[in-house]
Amino acid sequence: MNIYFIGMCISIAIYVAIGIVVSRSIKGIDDYYVAGRRAPAVLIAGSLVASYTSTGMFMGEAGTYYAGGFNGLIICGLMASTGYVFGSIFFGRYLRRSGVMTIPEFFGKRFASKNVKNLAAFTAIIMMLVYLISVMQGIGTMMNAVTGLDFNMCMVIAMVVFTVITVIAGSSGVLITDTIMAGFFTVALILGAICVVIQTGGWFESVQQVALSSDYHDLLSADGIAGVLAENGIQSVIWGFINGIVWMGVAMVGPWQSSRYLMAKDERTVVSSAVPAAFGIFMIEFIVAMIAIFVNLVNPGIEDPAQVLIWAAMNMMPKVLGVILLTGVLAAGISSATTFLSLIGASFSNDIIGDRAKNKIRVGQIVMVITSILVLIFCIINPPALFWIMLFGGAVVAAAWMPTVLGAILSKRLTKQGAYAGMLCGFTSCFVIRLYTAITGAVLPVWLDHALVGMVFNVIAMIIVSAFTQVTPEEKEAREALFVVPESEKTPENRKGIFRAAKYAIILGIVEIVILLVAWVIPFISAG
Repeated sequence: MNIYFIGMCISIAIYVAIGIVVSRSIKGIDDYYVAGRRAPAVLIAGSLVASYTSTGMFMGEAGTYYAGGFNGLIICGLMASTGYVFGSIFFGRYLRRSGVMTIPEFFGKRFASKNVKNLAAFTAIIMMLVYLISVMQGIGTMMNAVTGLDFNMCMVIAMVVFTVITVIAGSSGVLITDTIMAGFFTVALILGAICVVIQTGGWFESVQQVALSSDYHDLLSADGIAGVLAENGIQSVIWGFINGIVWMGVAMVGPWQSSRYLMAKDERTVVSSAVPAAFGIFMIEFIVAMIAIFVNLVNPGIEDPAQVLIWAAMNMMPKVLGVILLTGVLAAGISSATTFLSLIGASFSNDIIGDRAKNKIRVGQIVMVITSILVLIFCIINPPALFWIMLFGGAVVAAAWMPTVLGAILSKRLTKQGAYAGMLCGFTSCFVIRLYTAITGAVLPVWLDHALVGMVFNVIAMIIVSAFTQVTPEEKEAREALFVVPESEKTPENRKGIFRAAKYAIILGIVEIVILLVAWVIPFISAG
């Protein structure tokens, strides 16, 4: 047992204790699944950040940055962050207004169709299972590397912890622990970055070292390292834009993201929480990227790139700070896992079992426990592939849901049959292409990305099928109801709050561009 393991055990005990305390305030199904619909902006924003920045970012993406995928991945990150603002304005407000418990229920209510709801529930569970597998493998990999414990034992510990937190505390506990964890790993990452930068000679000096080195130049150049994301620099940039659209879709409509808006106390909270979340996630992404790249200046030969932050914490930071950073990464993994598991339970009990369940909370809890056990078994028999598993989950969101959600809000002509066909074709085409490449090892052209193909098939299917079917009066009424602003939302304070948040979003978008220019582009170009 080392100091890192002790730090992890202490943090785990704190999170479980918080879950136990929060569980005492749960009085009904709304409290358990949507936090009583009264969560403030700080909890919504904290949960958005925590559920996005999992081990997939701190390990999978960090490893890709370390290996030379900066050029495409940073484009993807920048585009993804904008999805929070667009999602809150064009979907989150209407989602909360619908008064549903889950996103699949929203689809069912909007299109007056049980079939659409069931298909949405099926695809939602697939998405979240994929992510839960990625997160669980990430936690197991990290704990194994840091503590020396058996990999399978590490995953058992992780599974027990996030299952206990989720089952006993529900969404209220998840929101609170998510926000605490988000604050913790953000502070830890910033302090860790300072230590790394000090050891590599300073931020701007490190960027210039990379720029002037024939070995490291392409780590930060527009060309990138061939073969990491794509065959060459241009294709890597195209990869970045395609996946930027995918992850913009995740931020906009992904169930583990947009479901947070169901818990907001009002529509102003929906928009106000999305703006700091968008900025925070991009800044975390950028800091992770630069730390991973700077580590190359000290150790360019890390055998498993996914462990670059682990290596930095254990070799480039004081012990105490290393413990803080690694427990922060652990917190990121646990926070994401609790979100995914909570939503799987909610979707199964509310959307699949529905009114047949006498006690939806109990059904959800049983489903969560069974899901955790099945995911654990899968993780034990399959080797970790954090980055690519994570990307597949995002692809399913973009292919199956994003066009359908936009159509549900913006289109008067989209029918229930069109929505069903679009969602099914998007999911199926995405899955088939990904399965084909996984089995055969084939490398498809970057423009034939499975997510992009899925989105195209989704849109085509919606257009064709809707052209041959009619919108029913129930569907028309359901859509019109989404545009009726509740009286409680018509106060001057709420309206001003929404416009103020939109203004801040524009300002912070400009700030992000300035940060990239000052902290990366200008020192990199000036070094040459």
